[in-house]
Amino acid sequence: MCAWMNPNDNILRIRLTEMQYAKAFIERGNIKFSTPESWVKYAESHGDGRGDAYEGTLAFCHCLDYERFLELEQKYSPTTILNPNARELTKKVYKQRVLFKDKRSMQLPCFCLYVMKITSFTPPQKAGKQRLRTSIPGSYFKDFVDNKSEDEVSKLPQPEQPALIVIENFEAFLSRLKKKLFSLGIQENEILVSYTSYFDFEKYGQTGWYDFQQKYPKELFVKNSRFIDQSEGRIIINTKKPDVIEALSKPIDLGNMSDIAQLIPGYYPEGIDIELTASIISEK
Repeated sequence: MCAWMNPNDNILRIRLTEMQYAKAFIERGNIKFSTPESWVKYAESHGDGRGDAYEGTLAFCHCLDYERFLELEQKYSPTTILNPNARELTKKVYKQRVLFKDKRSMQLPCFCLYVMKITSFTPPQKAGKQRLRTSIPGSYFKDFVDNKSEDEVSKLPQPEQPALIVIENFEAFLSRLKKKLFSLGIQENEILVSYTSYFDFEKYGQTGWYDFQQKYPKELFVKNSRFIDQSEGRIIINTKKPDVIEALSKPIDLGNMSDIAQLIPGYYPEGIDIELTASIISEK
């Protein structure tokens, strides 16, 4: 049989952004953290795509399911000091569902990348040098531009045109990012890096309910399965320091990235095909 890599290994990390920000990333390592709350607000204004109304959901139930509502509120609301699940909640009705969210989680700085895992490629069946193929779906690009047509995108000012940042050495990128974060007073254990998992919010029907039972702030690594094509990995800064939150509300520079990343301009509504050559070892 053939030896295959760890399924959690990744080949590339990719970020779709505007040309002006892609150039700033390559030249200065310029990045901007966002917050889950900002993605919710974007969804409210522009619909799902770059935004997601379900971001940070701890649990949800139908707005008329009073019994479940009270159960979830009692579990998560800080009604007593002895409540181990106590969290300062926000509750919002969305499509006849009450979404329970942690107020603090929704303000945490987050940075997202498209992760191309080894599982994106079809496992080889024989040893030797092989050409492996996969693709990035067109929906990933369409979501970014709020489903604008190619003609509409082409009329955008050049700095606002879509462009891909392809990070070929994520470990080096993460090392440079951590160095900057440490200089701001952030501790290693406050930097959370993980793949995103996906959940079908329609799995139990419109009147169904669900409790993700995630420990703070791990609910931020769960997204609606409608976004599975975005194949996200996230870097979340779990800090209580107001000065850090303030510092990361503005762009930060990590240094020139041209040695570990490249810029690919363009809008690809039909998706992109990826091909690589790998040497596969026969395992006896």
